[in-house]
This record gives sequence, structure tokens and C-alpha cells, in this order.
Amino acid sequence: MLSRRRYLACALGGLIGGLAMGPTAPAAEMGRDFRVENRVYRGGEKEPQSRSTTIFHEGAVYDYMTEPDEVIVFEAQASRFVLLDTVRRVRCELTTRQVETFVDQLQETAAKQDDPFVRFLAAPELTERFDASTGELSLSSPWISYRVLTLGVDDPTVVKRYREFADWYAKLNTVLIPGSRPPSARLALNAALARRNVVPKEVYLTMTPKRGFPPRRIQLHSEHQLVASLAPGDLDRMAQTREFMQIFKLVGFYDYRRPEG
Repeated sequence: MLSRRRYLACALGGLIGGLAMGPTAPAAEMGRDFRVENRVYRGGEKEPQSRSTTIFHEGAVYDYMTEPDEVIVFEAQASRFVLLDTVRRVRCELTTRQVETFVDQLQETAAKQDDPFVRFLAAPELTERFDASTGELSLSSPWISYRVLTLGVDDPTVVKRYREFADWYAKLNTVLIPGSRPPSARLALNAALARRNVVPKEVYLTMTPKRGFPPRRIQLHSEHQLVASLAPGDLDRMAQTREFMQIFKLVGFYDYRRPEG
């Protein structure tokens, strides 16, 4: 069952990036393997509502949530996600084609809705601005806005792998979260970041799904620390995850997402 913490993490689309602060921070230099520590905050809260670690290693991406105790493995070459519930010791596999089909159907449905916010998300029009002196990127509209502090990256493979994972993770979230809306706005942000060869280090998301006075706003803030090398224990952790992928019972998606007990 999707927890509130998983919802908050998914609402920001599995954002990842570096935490080197300040406009004069040097561009990151890293090889193919790297890790990212993520924190997500709701509104002005000081304590994070969600924590996760995302590890990029040998063509796969391992996303470890603190709560719920869940791991999501993305294998681009195999065109699949593997979801692991480490408490119930079950796994579920979704192909990228299944995820893409769901997103396409969601887009078509959203475009026909009476709710103007939902229709907007089916085909969002966002005003894009980038301040090269500070590295701040913004995408804005009356409905939704992103303000992103970015980090330049010298290695193009990092930007490419980030973009690929962020796009697919945003799409996967629409499958994981009941009642999800189209991920088009998040995909537009991913594209804007990739065009400038940057990754996000802090992201501020504001949504105003209902008009009125005072307007109803949803605000989320995420911070991300990109590390150019793997941490001690990461290889063992991923080896254990690969073992779980073999021994955990394979179940269908609806059985996997059912409440425990």
C-alpha cells in the first residue's frame, strides 16, 4: 500500500541531483557509477517527510526508500522495473511498455476531463527561464511552477542517465499512485535540464489545483546530494538486492500493492 512518504517522494518525480551549493560551484566530474541522497519536504517543514538513496551502477538504477522499506530497480537495457517489498518478501515486474501504455491512456483521459487543471496537465504550457549566472531554472504557469537550483555536469553520460531514469520514474509514479495525473509537466522539466547539461540540486514545486480565494496551494521542496563514487557497502547492498530479485516471490501488480495483512 502506498504510504504518505512514498506519495511525497513520487510527487516530485523521483528527483535526483547534486548538492554543491552556490552559483560558483565547479561542475561535477564523475564517471559512470554514482549515487544520490534525496530528501523531500512538505511545505515549510524542517524535517524531511521522505528519504531515499538512488544508485547508478553498470546500466541499472537502484532506488532505496527508507519508508516504506521498498526497492525499485530500473533496468533500461531489459526495459523493465522490478519492485521489491523487503518486508513481505515479494516482487513485481513491470515493463516500460506497460508503463508507457498506462501513461498514454492517462493522457488521453485527462485531456477529456471537465477539471481545467487536469486538462492542463495533459498538455501543459510552461514559461521557461534560466539564469546562467546563478544556475537557477524556472518553469511556471498559473497552475504549477518549478524553481530549480542546478549543477553543471561535465560528464554527458551522467546527464543522459539522469534524464532517462527521471523520465521513466516520473511515468512509473503514475502507475504506483492511485488517482495520478499525467507526468507531462515533470517531463518538460527533465527536458529543460538536459538541454542545459545540468542536474537539479534543489527543487521547489508549487501546485495550485483549485482556484478561489485564498488559493489552495501544494508546496514541496527536495534536496539532493550527488556523490561521484559509490559508498562503502553499496556493492554489497546491490548484490543483496540482486539476490532478492531472484528469491522473492513474483506476484502481480495488484497483489503487490495491496495493504499488508
